[in-house]
Amino acid sequence: MKKFMVTLAMAAGSLFFGQITLGKNFSSENLQVYTNTNETFYYSTGFNITQVKIYKADYSLYKQFTPSVPAGYSMFIDQYKNNFVLSKNIFNTDNKLEIIVTFERYNSTTSEREYIIRIYSEDGNVLHEFGPSYRFSDEYDINIYHDATTNTNKLRLFNQETDSTEIYNLPTTSLSAREVQAKSKISAFPIPAQKTLNIMNPLNGSHTVEIYDMSGKLVLNKSFGSVENLVSIDVEGLPKGTYFYKIGELNAKFIKN
Repeated sequence: MKKFMVTLAMAAGSLFFGQITLGKNFSSENLQVYTNTNETFYYSTGFNITQVKIYKADYSLYKQFTPSVPAGYSMFIDQYKNNFVLSKNIFNTDNKLEIIVTFERYNSTTSEREYIIRIYSEDGNVLHEFGPSYRFSDEYDINIYHDATTNTNKLRLFNQETDSTEIYNLPTTSLSAREVQAKSKISAFPIPAQKTLNIMNPLNGSHTVEIYDMSGKLVLNKSFGSVENLVSIDVEGLPKGTYFYKIGELNAKFIKN
């Protein structure tokens, strides 16, 4: 009986591990994935690339085009998944995919990197261009969010030349509003936190951050401005342990040391 149980366990283990199989190897390509309720696409990402490539769910090539690179700039497609780098119905109301392509150069006069941000349709047509002095050094410099107060999708960018935050209204349908809301997230650093917890503003229409302990008791709260990129809250007085921070309907866990 014991031998039978061991054999059965080994067979079950073999079955479990046998489920992982390689579906496709894209040699020398760095790809990210975009999904919605009924579609899956893969798209090329990385620095110093020259082409946009989009693949179908079956890994066959769907679209490919070569953007014109401005003189003195290099091209890259950001790999962060949560920024709607590849999307549908976010920047346009047709049924075509849209992709954000960024061009970068170093300005020796200001000692800063400068970016031109272009939004292309899947056919290679430019839908909109932001540039040449916008910031795109990490995933939070371009933020697409749903403003519940106006039921509108919006885009936030930072203009380095004018040292200002710019908020753009996006064409909004019920479908695109649901997609933006579904992909909204909240994040903070450092975790674990000792003195200060820095929370990225999700720009979801809420202007208060709340801290709860594991019993659900509100222990801290702080109001902030609607265009603040980073919300810092003093947690030094909290006992060590696990807490939740919440802005609107978005929440996440952090550890206090």
